[in-house]
Amino acid sequence: MTSTEFRSLSDALLQVDYLLGENRHAEAREVFEHALTTLATSLDMQRLLLLADTFHHEPYLTARAHLTALWRRSPAELRAWLDTFVARTDPGLHRPTDQRPRPFKTVPLTAIGSAARRLSASDYTRIRREATPSTATEIRAKRARKRPEHIAALRAKRRPVREPRVVTDYIRSRFLVDADTAYPPTDWDRTYVRHVADQVRAERDRAGARTPENFDTFGVARTRTGLAVSDDERPAYLANGNGLDYDDTTLPPVQGWVCVYCFAERACADRFVTGPDGHRVSDDGLCQPCRDLDRPSIAALPRGFTLADEVAAYCRHLTSRYPAIAPRLLRQLQRRSAPLVRGLITAYLDALDQAGPEATVTPLRPVRWRRGRCCSCFTDQLIDPEDLCDDCRPLYAAAA
Repeated sequence: MTSTEFRSLSDALLQVDYLLGENRHAEAREVFEHALTTLATSLDMQRLLLLADTFHHEPYLTARAHLTALWRRSPAELRAWLDTFVARTDPGLHRPTDQRPRPFKTVPLTAIGSAARRLSASDYTRIRREATPSTATEIRAKRARKRPEHIAALRAKRRPVREPRVVTDYIRSRFLVDADTAYPPTDWDRTYVRHVADQVRAERDRAGARTPENFDTFGVARTRTGLAVSDDERPAYLANGNGLDYDDTTLPPVQGWVCVYCFAERACADRFVTGPDGHRVSDDGLCQPCRDLDRPSIAALPRGFTLADEVAAYCRHLTSRYPAIAPRLLRQLQRRSAPLVRGLITAYLDALDQAGPEATVTPLRPVRWRRGRCCSCFTDQLIDPEDLCDDCRPLYAAAA
């Protein structure tokens, strides 16, 4: 009997069952397609879809109980149809999800006034279909939230009633803060870090990257896991009995702003100079020996200048006279400066990267740094308002 000789849908499905039992899947698929397209009526299609949805969304015993109740209150014609087409065994369409504990979710205070948000926040049975966004996507979202139109929309939806002080203090200081003591180091930490180090090397091999012999995979694994353990299981041993590095201790790091001519470290008295009239004179950028020899210096600023004007003048002078090494000098100055000066230099470097040396960057608006975890390299250090450290900021400068 060919696929075109069936008189009814039930005859075609019996032939499909026979072909599947004989492992003739290609012919069974052909007969089934012919049966649905030519022999099945619209009523048959609705009933078949109802059966498929019932067995898909519910376990087999529950679905069979529902269909039995439907059979009991149905007419004779529908009873005969159900007797013919309902499977006598579990078709395997239902795929239950793993039983997981109920997650803990926090609802923002601004979401209480919206019924839709309240329902969305209290629904713990939703299936998450969205993927974890990349770091660049998160940064674009943070920058979009800072736009005036977005801020105005949020302020328009803000609750008119102020929260109690005890609530705001708790949210700002102790909400979701891990106050438990840290676990002591164990031998498993070293094993786990070694396992991650092997994964790092395997990732580079799969990517086709050349891995030099001195590549510190263990150091990368320590950064990823946050476990400060050593690869050497032997106890620490000092050959000379003293762990002090005399060379590093004898030469301390440079402090403050360097001279713009000889790049030597300057004394604090070279920066804060008072004129004969008692008003402070702007910094000329020179140390005392270079000032005595009348070296080229920074032009004096008019009276009433601010710290931002002085920082901008210092940065512009280095950029105009030493364009090749000025960014590196400014970044070194940035790392050893106070938080406010660090933010001003960061703002200047951002404007320099975006518009070039000829850009007008005054007045500067300082970038506010704080202690936290970088969202790109996941290390605890100083980060900007976009949760990026100084090393990762250039990687996402083009994200908008």
